[in-house]
Amino acid sequence: MPHPSTPLDDPQPPTVSGMSKAKQPECQEGDTIKGQQFAIELVHQLVVPTFVLDAECRVIVWNRACEQLTGMPAADVIGTREHWRAFYSKPRPCLADLVAQERMDEIDRFYVAHESLPDTMRDAQAENWCVMPLLGTERYLALDAAPIRDAAGRLIAVVETLRDMTDRKLAERRLRLIASVFEHSQEGIVITDPAARILDVNGAFTRVTGYSREEVLGQTPALLKSDLQDATFYQDMWQRLNETGQWQGEVWNRKKSGELYPEILHINAVSKGNEITHYIGMFLDITDLKNTQQRLENLANYDSLTGLPNRVLLADRLHQALANAKRHNQLVAICFLDLDDFKLVNDQYGHETGDHFLIEIAQRLLGTIRVNDTVARLGGDEFVLLITDLEHPDELNAILGRICDSIARPFQLGDIALGVSVSIGVTLYPLDDSDPDTLLRHADQSMYQAKQSGRNRYHVFDLQAANAILVRHRELERIRQALQHGEFRLYYQPKVNMRTGEVVGMEALIRWQHPEHGIVPPLEFLPLIENSPLIVEIGEWVLHEALEQMDQWAAAGRPVAVSVNISAHHFQHIDFVARLRAILNEHPDVSPHLLELEILESAALSDIRMMRGVIAACQLMGVTFALDDFGTGYSSLSYLKQLPAETLKIDQSFVRDMLDDQEDLAIIEGVIGLANVFKKHVIAEGVETPEHGLLLMRFGCDYAQGYGISRPMPGNQVPDWIKRFKPDSKWDTWANDQQGHRLDTPLILAQYDHIKWVRRIVEAVEEPGADLTIENLGNPEGCRFGVWYHNEGRARYGHLPEHAEVGATHCSIHRIGAEVIDLRARGDLEAARVKCEELLALKATMLNQLDRLQRSAAAGADAL
Repeated sequence: MPHPSTPLDDPQPPTVSGMSKAKQPECQEGDTIKGQQFAIELVHQLVVPTFVLDAECRVIVWNRACEQLTGMPAADVIGTREHWRAFYSKPRPCLADLVAQERMDEIDRFYVAHESLPDTMRDAQAENWCVMPLLGTERYLALDAAPIRDAAGRLIAVVETLRDMTDRKLAERRLRLIASVFEHSQEGIVITDPAARILDVNGAFTRVTGYSREEVLGQTPALLKSDLQDATFYQDMWQRLNETGQWQGEVWNRKKSGELYPEILHINAVSKGNEITHYIGMFLDITDLKNTQQRLENLANYDSLTGLPNRVLLADRLHQALANAKRHNQLVAICFLDLDDFKLVNDQYGHETGDHFLIEIAQRLLGTIRVNDTVARLGGDEFVLLITDLEHPDELNAILGRICDSIARPFQLGDIALGVSVSIGVTLYPLDDSDPDTLLRHADQSMYQAKQSGRNRYHVFDLQAANAILVRHRELERIRQALQHGEFRLYYQPKVNMRTGEVVGMEALIRWQHPEHGIVPPLEFLPLIENSPLIVEIGEWVLHEALEQMDQWAAAGRPVAVSVNISAHHFQHIDFVARLRAILNEHPDVSPHLLELEILESAALSDIRMMRGVIAACQLMGVTFALDDFGTGYSSLSYLKQLPAETLKIDQSFVRDMLDDQEDLAIIEGVIGLANVFKKHVIAEGVETPEHGLLLMRFGCDYAQGYGISRPMPGNQVPDWIKRFKPDSKWDTWANDQQGHRLDTPLILAQYDHIKWVRRIVEAVEEPGADLTIENLGNPEGCRFGVWYHNEGRARYGHLPEHAEVGATHCSIHRIGAEVIDLRARGDLEAARVKCEELLALKATMLNQLDRLQRSAAAGADAL
């Protein structure tokens, strides 16, 4: 029965011979048809996928093998030119089409691998990847196409056979890939026979080892041995290789040049059945990895700048040193070194010079210590020495002395000459039997003790000092927390012109609003942070708060000038000018001319050139300056001339005692004279009584502040205080005496002494343990006031009736005072208190009389 793919219903079915029935003899027609059907059936029975095209490229045969290979049923393609759909996703000619259409010159366009056989039949062969859309997978087919011609040579059909070469092609690809991997692998590969004779090596092997392929064929890998691994190493390697069929590890081998190199080696045994046929070794040169690892270890264990051991390696060596000391019953000195004032080197010459300087320091330290000792750098200008093998603490003195002397010698870096000293903290193990971290901490604490003791020295750790430092650290941390939690407040103390009664400004004074202890004055916490970075943070906080308060006062229509105290550490900070400018810019509504910075005289003179430059830079912004506590420093005329500060501030220690101490009074008079000579303003702090103010006015100092004027107050109370302020009546009385001619200085001093005399008697009654010995108690002429009254007072005021009134009251005061002391001695405290009230009333009377006395004398002088 004919195959269904045969087009029997075609009125003119194509024939293999190309001849129609009409043209054939009747006897031959039956034979031809039978022959065609036989040929077609023969093609169908072939196991080789085959299809046949007629001269018009229509499919006339599509055998069963072709159906199986392509997934295209014969019924869907017989009689059509759609056979390409079995192989490709887009229309394109098959090899049979090119043969049938005699387009063999185009075969290059469609087939990379092809061949035209050199015979007259124009047979063609080609290979190609076909997408096989009906199967959904690619296949690599070998194609053969041959024409069928009639007796006249006319083309009547083309037969194309297909061979599936996919598996072979993939195998070839895998082999090429393996060969490429072998040759181009970055790992060296060596293949040996079971006797370890080398059969082949790749390019990486020759590049790494320096041996060519020809040099190593037939040799064994032993020609690479470095002798760094002993025989036991190789015995273990072969034992594991025989037991497991593989081995891997790190090996040092030798190149042809003799250079040693490390490699990671993997060896695998290739077996067929139970018999090993080959060994394959793959290795990777890890020289770069080793070098990188060494660099990383150096970075991890050594300081990148100086090459000294860092904190990590120090910790390891410290553990070893402690263990050895314990084993051999010896001492280890842990020494913490910090350069004195190294920051100034960086600030003045830059960090590059500072780095070179640290390198030189490291070299000197290395040249000073012994071979078994260690010097490490922790960072910055901090170093640690481990001095081992000590039998007695006294051995340490000579070593530390050499170190101090070595560092103290001048350094020459190019054109720059530098000199520093070093402070060293020391603790000795096992006398200090602590863990390594604690030992370092104790040495660090001792170093701070050395700095506080004057620097350029060493200090050995002791528990008492450690506890003190611990307390200080805790205090610093508590102060830092106070700043972070907003516990600080600014109070403001008025500064006034005593002669005019004008309020000329306020001094901002910091207070700590402690949640448990209430208001803490600055002297209880500022000295603790004077030399720490925290003083800068608090200083900037004060500037911000003061400017904010000034902004509020100005918005309320009452701008007030404010002075702010700046610590030496803060003022000498490298960014002080820039930070001040930034802070002022944050308060654009406050005129910089209203801000005055107070700096200590001693701080200003520490580096006159630097301070002068900073002051000048700030003054360009409009800020003014006052030298605080003037008179307590050098007070050099040369320095005073160089410093551009506008105001001198007389220290309160002189003002407070000026009525009792003639030397203090002379100092004040001298400071006021200097201010006049250098055309600077002068203000006195510590004015506690009207008499203080009178004497200051007498010497030409009209500006003052102190408890006698007002105690410091919160900012919200300042406007009301300014409204209510009135100067003391005594100041007002002598306000117009510009030269102080009418002020009786001896009287003021005697009067003040008398007031104190009365106060001592009253306090003696209220305080049981007070000293009751008061000289000249029974002799009104023997006290300081009595001496004035009977001598200078009588000469100046004896003609006035008020003079006699004062004398009578003065005598009464002495008499009542003696009675008070007598009652106190007899234990009659109640009666003594009653007499004290009478004594205080007499004091008030005498002060009033003295005031009238001076007014009468002034009136008489004006009349003249």
